[in-house]
Amino acid sequence: MPRNLLIDPHMSYRDLKQYAAELGVTVKSTPLSWDINGVYDGSLNMIVIDRTNTFIQKRCTLVHELIHWAYGDVSCDPVFHAREENRTKRETADALIDPLRYAIAESMYEDLYQIARELEVTLQVVEDFQVLTESRTHPIFLSRAIA
Repeated sequence: MPRNLLIDPHMSYRDLKQYAAELGVTVKSTPLSWDINGVYDGSLNMIVIDRTNTFIQKRCTLVHELIHWAYGDVSCDPVFHAREENRTKRETADALIDPLRYAIAESMYEDLYQIARELEVTLQVVEDFQVLTESRTHPIFLSRAIA
């Protein structure tokens, strides 16, 4: 059973770091290699964020890693734990994007990069939100919601 997270789409990276501290999760920042934006280490109850990333990247990564923490995921290696990683990506998008703000941004811009910039999220989060939105309107999802 996951821990309940109270993440507002308007929270800044600083707000999220403070929130993580309130949850008892240590957040460190250091340059990471291998194209990794961040990692959660359950044995240390610590999240490490790549210091070289922008604040938007750091913000999205911190939410992503907090969701891993909330579920008690042991590893976020996408090769070995694809189901957990996909769930975490969907929940990150759901936590960081307000559907109304997304609809407004989408009506203003055709380019996904501009939508992401407007919403202060990464392109990956916008793409994950689109997949999440499509699944919510898929007949199978709607039948589950009605049942």
